[in-house]
Order: sequence, then C-alpha cells, then structure tokens
Amino acid sequence: MTDTVERVIIITDAFDFCALPALGEEMKKYLLVASIFLIVSGCESMIIKNFKVITDPPDAVIRVVSGIEQKEQRYTSPASITVEVSQAKAHAPKAVVEVSKNRYKPVTIEIRQINDGDTIRIKLEEIIYYRMKYRLLRPVQSDEIKLRDRAISISFSVNDKSFQMSLTNHSNYPLMIHWGQAEYMDIFERTHRLMPSGVHFEERNNPIPDQVILPGKSVLESLTPISNVYVSPQTKNYEVKPLFAHEAGVELKGKTFNLFIPIEIDRAITPYNFKIEIFDVTKDNVKQ
Repeated sequence: MTDTVERVIIITDAFDFCALPALGEEMKKYLLVASIFLIVSGCESMIIKNFKVITDPPDAVIRVVSGIEQKEQRYTSPASITVEVSQAKAHAPKAVVEVSKNRYKPVTIEIRQINDGDTIRIKLEEIIYYRMKYRLLRPVQSDEIKLRDRAISISFSVNDKSFQMSLTNHSNYPLMIHWGQAEYMDIFERTHRLMPSGVHFEERNNPIPDQVILPGKSVLESLTPISNVYVSPQTKNYEVKPLFAHEAGVELKGKTFNLFIPIEIDRAITPYNFKIEIFDVTKDNVKQ
C-alpha cells in the first residue's frame, strides 16, 4: 500500500498546477481531483476470503454482498464461497452474508466476522404460522367483520401484512373516504395511519387524497399501516412488516384492534370505528 501511495505522490509532484496557466482553471481542478482519487483508492485495502456455509435445513438461499461496489452473489446451501472484502471502515460493515428459506427466520452475518477458511454452520429457526379468526365487536356484534346500514355495506378480511376492505355505496349521493384521517389502532393501542392500495410506498408520507365512490358503486382496497413500511438495509427495497408478530401465536387470542374509517355523505361525516377481536388462534400446519 505504501508503494502505491508513494507512486501517486511522485506523479502528483511532477505537476506544478500553478505553472500550467495554459491548462485553465477547470483542467487544474480535474487533475487535482484525479490525483486525490488515486491516493484514496491506493489506500483501499482488499483481502480475499474463502469459507463454506452449511445450513440446517439445506437448500437455503445464500446472498453475499461484498467489495467496494457492493456486488451481489447468490448460492444455495451448502456452498463454498470466495469473496473480495474491503478493509475500509466505510465498506466493511456493508459486506454481509444473508441466509433465507421459506418458513424460516433469515440470518445475516457480517463478513468481517468470518475468518478465511471457516466453515459456518447455521441452524435456521422455523417460523410457526398461526391461523386466526376474527369477529366484530363494534359498532355491531358479528361473527364476521362486516356492517350494513342505510348508506353503505363494508367488510374486512385480515391478511398477513394488510387489511382488505370492500365498500359499496348504497346512498343516493357520492360518498367520500377521508384517508387522511383513517387509522389503525393495534393490539397495544398504538395508532398508525393507513394507506390504500393506490398509494405508492415512496409517497406514503405525503397527504393522501380523499376517495370518491359514486352511488351504487363499490371499491376493493388493500389497507396497509404506513409505519409498517420500511426500506430493507440489505436489499434496499421496500418491505412491509406483518400486522402481528408470528412468534406471539396463541397469546394473540382475545386481543382487539380498531379500524377507523371516516366517510362523508351529503356533507355529513360518519366516523366508522370498527373494534375487532381475535377470538381464536390455531397452529397452521399448511406449508406457506
């Protein structure tokens, strides 16, 4: 590394920037920046690591991110892996091995924690899924999450990461859903803003426009708690957290949560507040 730096300095010293008026200021700046880049890149220390990853169960997907350019490689366990790793403090923490398999919790290991020649054995922890049943407690009691009044009929189903809402306008007036005030109160009584399916993840923190439904018309919307949307530090893609922690399991039985959907019809706003109970929880033995 020292030889590289010395060579760059010699090259740099060979140019007297002040003695080159013909080059112009822009060229002088370019040469100076280029010289600095060479010095910095010459100081970048890289090493090669060879290691093996063996998972239990096998056939897990292994994603390796390493190098200055954070290049990605993919393998299937068991795998012999060779990577080029930067020793720079800015790059070392970003070099990782990610192991994933359907129905198992993912595992991430920083490559700087792995020694050359190591065999890494990883026992993956299975995610136990539960099937939950829900019922409506308010504004009316029902074994299903649905309501019909003179103005609307509305129903909900609960998915792993979102709520599915079906709404029909039975009135003689256009109705308006005020999404800016719509909320989800979770089982810990924490409130979260809701975003309908028409909102892109990157626009989730912007004001959400009201939605108009004409008389006799219906809509189907997927409602996602905005605070559950995040950017994965590993994949750099948007991901959504589950509505309920999988490991909570049977402890969720008897818990309640609320969906608040304000609807305006003929200049009158009805604050529909649905209190929903998880009344049964059973282990789901069906493979996801």
